[in-house]
Amino acid sequence: MPYDQMPKSETPIGDLLPLRVKTILERNGVHTVEGVHRAYPNQLLKMWGMGMFRFKQIEAALFPDKSFIPARIYSPIRHIKGSSLNGALAPATVQVLLRGGITTVEQLLAMERKELLNIKGLGIHKLGEIENFLHETKRA
Repeated sequence: MPYDQMPKSETPIGDLLPLRVKTILERNGVHTVEGVHRAYPNQLLKMWGMGMFRFKQIEAALFPDKSFIPARIYSPIRHIKGSSLNGALAPATVQVLLRGGITTVEQLLAMERKELLNIKGLGIHKLGEIENFLHETKRA
C-alpha cells in the first residue's frame, strides 16, 4: 500500500529511527510504527539489510522494555584438508597458503615476506593476518 493511502490512524516512523533503518523498513513495506510492531522480531530480522546492529537500534527506539536475542546456529569453521594452519588463520588465507605449498607453521616461518606476496591470491591484507599470527606465535 502506498504511503499516502495508509489509514490515518497509524503513526508514521518519521525521525524515530536512523535514516538507513527507515530506508530498509520502507523498502520492505513497513512505513509505520504499528507496522514495525507487527513485524517484530522475526520478520524484521529476515529483511535484507537488517543486521543485529540495526535491529537493536529499532529496539532501543521503539521497544525499550524488550531485548530479543535470536537463537542462531553458526556454521562450523571451515577446515582446509591437509593444513595444520586451520583455526589459526582465516579459511581463505589457509586455502591460499595451501595453493602455495605451505601447510605448517614451520614452513610459514621459513618464508620471506616477498616470497609470500608472490603466492597468487595472497595480498597485503592476508599478509597482515599472517604477520599478526606469526608475531603472536613467536611471543608465546
